[in-house]
Amino acid sequence: MRINKRVNITYLLAVTLMGSLLILSGCSKKTPQSVSESATTVNIATAEQRDIYGSTSYRNRLKASSEVEVLPKTSERIISINVKEGQEVSAGQTLMTLDSSSLRASLKQAEAKVASAKATQVNNQIKLEAARKNYERTEKLFNAGAAAQLEMENAKDEYDSLQSGSVEAAVAEAQAALLAIEDQVSYCSITAPVSGIVGRIDVSVGDNVTTSKTVAVISDPKQMEIEVTIGESDISKMQLNSKVDVYVKSISENAFTGTVTSIASVLDANADMYPVTVTVDNSEGKIKSGMYAEVLIDTSSVQNALCIPLSAIIPSNGVNIVYTVNDENRANRVEVKTGINDDTYMQILSGLKAGDKVVTLGNTLISDGSLVTTKSEEGK
Repeated sequence: MRINKRVNITYLLAVTLMGSLLILSGCSKKTPQSVSESATTVNIATAEQRDIYGSTSYRNRLKASSEVEVLPKTSERIISINVKEGQEVSAGQTLMTLDSSSLRASLKQAEAKVASAKATQVNNQIKLEAARKNYERTEKLFNAGAAAQLEMENAKDEYDSLQSGSVEAAVAEAQAALLAIEDQVSYCSITAPVSGIVGRIDVSVGDNVTTSKTVAVISDPKQMEIEVTIGESDISKMQLNSKVDVYVKSISENAFTGTVTSIASVLDANADMYPVTVTVDNSEGKIKSGMYAEVLIDTSSVQNALCIPLSAIIPSNGVNIVYTVNDENRANRVEVKTGINDDTYMQILSGLKAGDKVVTLGNTLISDGSLVTTKSEEGK
């Protein structure tokens, strides 16, 4: 009985072992599948010799070259505004009107004083003529011995007092007061000091204005200007009438051409910088006063420099690297030493040679040795 049990166990072990061998035999007939490497599509450009101009950027707001602030000449309340922002106006045109009611009451009083002074002047003239005749008659009588010395002296004193000029002075004073009031009344009509465009209105109807508060700005927007401050190291490179690029990003990605029209010869006391004015033609009216602009000023240049597109440069742990592409379409990580740039190209001082292909798009998706496919060559 024990013998049969041993035989059965031996038989089962044998069957199990044979099954395992068959399974392993079947598996060994399968061949492993190879894994294919995928390529990253990138854009490339060629390192080449070119002239490059380094630049420094300066930012500020633009304003019209001819821009005049309108200041009231009297302090009163605004009762009407006759123009709108952006409206073209002529010199002398009424922009807004102030309340002149109180001034007109004073004007009536001044006119009455002038009339009274003139009436007194006429009356004085009549008295003066009578006094003159009396004095001359008394003097003849005195010379003839028919009038006393005192009588003649009294006649002369009366005549002299009437021609002292005090009446005329009173008239002149009254007239001056009248003119002052008339000026105050005329100041209630605020007019444009120059012809141009109403660039800004700073008040509303009902506001009380003062002679120190700007109420509007009149400008000629056909020519805009921007003032930037240049450091000591770069000011020597500036020249009058030289051309610079001015970028107004709110309007266009393309640069406007600016002209250096003013270079200060002394430092700005507040900034230790030299103010420089750049003028931009705005005959098309695209630029608005107050827009931010960026002025690019060439501060260095290298002729026939080895250059690559700025987009090929990748900062990495304090150094600059690029990826080149070899004949086997493999990316090679290369550390480069750079020089000046012009916001499009970068000068390469070491690490590359003319003709090297560098990755300009997709370089952040690859690493050293990556397989790449070049889709296009930048600049071609």
